Amino acid sequence: MSAPLTIGQASDLVDLSIQKIFLKTSEPENQYKKYFNFRKTEDYYEKDSGLSGLGESDFADENGVIMSDIPVQTYDKTYTQEMVSKLLSITYKMWKFGIKKRDLENITADLRKTDLRKREKLCAERLINSFETTSYTHNGQSGNKTITVSGGDGLGVIDDDHTREDGGTNMNNYVYDGTTYNLPFGYAGLKAAHTTASAFVDPRGNPMPASLDTLVCKKASSVAFKAKEILKAIQNSKIPESNDNDGAGTPAFKILELDYLTQDARWWMFDGSRMDDRNGFQFIESEAVTIDPVNVVYKTKEIQVSSHSLFDLGHNDCARSWVGSKGDSSNPTS
Repeated sequence: MSAPLTIGQASDLVDLSIQKIFLKTSEPENQYKKYFNFRKTEDYYEKDSGLSGLGESDFADENGVIMSDIPVQTYDKTYTQEMVSKLLSITYKMWKFGIKKRDLENITADLRKTDLRKREKLCAERLINSFETTSYTHNGQSGNKTITVSGGDGLGVIDDDHTREDGGTNMNNYVYDGTTYNLPFGYAGLKAAHTTASAFVDPRGNPMPASLDTLVCKKASSVAFKAKEILKAIQNSKIPESNDNDGAGTPAFKILELDYLTQDARWWMFDGSRMDDRNGFQFIESEAVTIDPVNVVYKTKEIQVSSHSLFDLGHNDCARSWVGSKGDSSNPTS
């Protein structure tokens, strides 16, 4: 545990010659709920599963035996609640003559922001490590933690070998135009994303195309700038990246720029109508961020304030609602 903040570490707070002391901290934007399905729980762990529908009807000969059919069980996924927390400790003299006198008590409110920063970072890391990745090492202030990011099929979010529940042909959600995977973002890449999503099927192989309506990329990246140019052309009924007078062949889309993404060229799209309990990323919260009561260590008079929250995140099935591209025209690794 870190030692408490002392006057010696922040002597300006008790220096009367300094008239203004400002609290400088980032203001994280609450974005994770825009691409994660957020829901509450009262349980330590939840397990999702499901049952498929049926196939399609078939012809029956006169007085012949009707073809029978049964559903198949879909993949399951367990979500176990984890606690994240932060402790702020200050010596009593620093609290009395520095923090309180300078009216900086709202420094404790920054504990709420530490929780939001963690949430935004963890959610963005699901995309950073989405390409055929089943686990990664999360770097935190207290050390490293291995986090599993596989879905119900045991594979990563983006993969060309998503297994189908009935044992049918594997599914792909890499952006793919029939020849090239991982197209860079542009009008050709955008059309390829829609083509990829049009090939999605349900657990019995019935067509289940997704209607991609949201692009996710790094804030102020080359993808973000290109997306705004393309979107403007589409909104003006023009073909992006062309002088032709025909209209665009793709619908308009929303752009979600994330602060915590790290790769400039990577991009993803998803179907917002499938951001529900059955599909896509899940954020399951049992306790919202809470500022705990102030604790005074009687032995030293140290002031301690802490925050905590309980949640888990992950996905069971993103293969039918998300597509992704590394933007480098590379082939899948396996």
